[in-house]
Amino acid sequence: MKAIYSWTLAVIITLIAVFFQRNTGPSHPGKQLMEVNGTSFKASFPRSMERPRNKTSDTKLTVSLRSKENAEDRIIGAILYYKRFPGNDNYTAVVPSFSLDKDKLLIDCMIPVQPAAGKISYYLQILGKDGTTVNSQETILRFRDYVPSSVLMLHILLIFFAFLFSNFTGIYALSGNTRINRFALVTILILIAGGFILGPLVQKYAFGVWWSGWPLGGDMTDNKTLIAILVWIVAYILNKIPFSSPVFCRWRRYLYLAAALVTIAAYSIPHSTAGSEYNNHTGTIVTGQVIS
Repeated sequence: MKAIYSWTLAVIITLIAVFFQRNTGPSHPGKQLMEVNGTSFKASFPRSMERPRNKTSDTKLTVSLRSKENAEDRIIGAILYYKRFPGNDNYTAVVPSFSLDKDKLLIDCMIPVQPAAGKISYYLQILGKDGTTVNSQETILRFRDYVPSSVLMLHILLIFFAFLFSNFTGIYALSGNTRINRFALVTILILIAGGFILGPLVQKYAFGVWWSGWPLGGDMTDNKTLIAILVWIVAYILNKIPFSSPVFCRWRRYLYLAAALVTIAAYSIPHSTAGSEYNNHTGTIVTGQVIS
C-alpha cells in the first residue's frame, strides 16, 4: 500500500475519532430535547466547569434552549434543582434569570463552587405558558481548576498526532516497507510526550493529581494511554530484535497493525470515563468508581 493512501486513510480514521471524542467527552455539553407547550426545544446542559480564579463561592451556570420556531415566549418560568454528587443531599431550588442571545434562550443560575473534581447533579424544571411543567433529565457537572491554554493545546495536538501516526503506522505495516520501524518509534515518542508528560501535567492543573490510572487509581483516560504506550513498545521491540525464525520475521510487522487497532479501541472509550471525582465525605479525590 502506497504511503499516500495510508496517510489518507489514517487522516480519515483520526478525524472520525476526534469527532467522537469531542462529542462524548465531558467538555461537550449534554444535549436533550424538551417539549414545552407543544414546542420542541433543544437544550444544552454543561457537564464541565472551570472554578473561578477569583475564589468566589458561587458561579454562573448557563443552560441554553433553542427552537426552530423562536418560541421562547412559550416559557414563562423555570427552576433549577441541584445537589452535591455523589451523596444523599436534598435538592436545592434556584430561580434563574433569562436572557436572549440571537436565537437562543439563556437560563442563568448561580450555584455553589465545588472543589476541584467535585460534582453536582442538576436538572431544570420549565414552566410553559399553558401551565404545564417539564423536567429535564439529570446532568452531572464536574468542576476543574484552570489549565493554561498553552499546556492544554499542546497536549491535545500531541495526542492528535500520536493517534494519527498510530493509524498510519498500522496501515502502512501492510506494505512491508522497511521504514515502518521509524514511524513506530515516532508514534511511541509522541504518545509518551502527549500522554505521559503533558497528560499528567494537565491533570495536575485541573484536579491536583499527577496520575490517577493504574496502579494508583482506575481513571480510564490514564489507563488507556498506558495500554496504548505499552502495546506500541512491545510491538516495536519485537520488530527490532533479531529472530532466527523467518516466518516470525516476515509476519511480525503486523504487530503494528494490532497495536494500532488496540489504540483505536482504547481511544473509543469516552474521555474522563471513571475519572477523578471528589469524595465529599473524606475530602479526597478518587477514581474508577461511583460513590453512593
